[in-house]
Amino acid sequence: MTSKVYKAKDFMSKYVLSVPADCTVQELIHLFVSHPIDAIPVTDGDNKLLGIVSEGDLLYKKVRPYVPQYVDVLGASLYYCGYGRYEKSFRKLLATRADEIMTKDVRCVTPETDMDTITSLMIDEHLKTVPVVDKNNRLAGIVTRHDILGVIAATDARDLIDGVGESVKNAMDSKANKEK
Repeated sequence: MTSKVYKAKDFMSKYVLSVPADCTVQELIHLFVSHPIDAIPVTDGDNKLLGIVSEGDLLYKKVRPYVPQYVDVLGASLYYCGYGRYEKSFRKLLATRADEIMTKDVRCVTPETDMDTITSLMIDEHLKTVPVVDKNNRLAGIVTRHDILGVIAATDARDLIDGVGESVKNAMDSKANKEK
């Protein structure tokens, strides 16, 4: 009994919110807050993938704003470094461009990549989102953990288990043939 092998093209989100390289952090923050997404691909004018910006990039990379120290004087909190320095730092942060903070070495898949491979990539690399690109590196879609869970929820558990078993068998056969 063979079950359907799901490929990225079967369950990826085809309508992807992407931004140009000169998009600012302020614009990125607005997009993250107003859309239920974890990452935003950065593309050029031909829709070729240049990189990706995740929520984590905004929180953990150089986008950390300098937060002034507070000093408690007689029950009042006073800035230790002064408001002007904080304001300048924060304005600089918001003007930072997507291409300055994006991850450039993006883990991608093609529309033909099977779900097992995508799931393994996401687990092994701790990814929440994987861009789908065509042979010319143009953005074709995006796969999220939510998309994979949607396939699992809509699939009979037995078919899914059979499909995983067949994928593993095919991978082992392929590896054995390469070693010969």
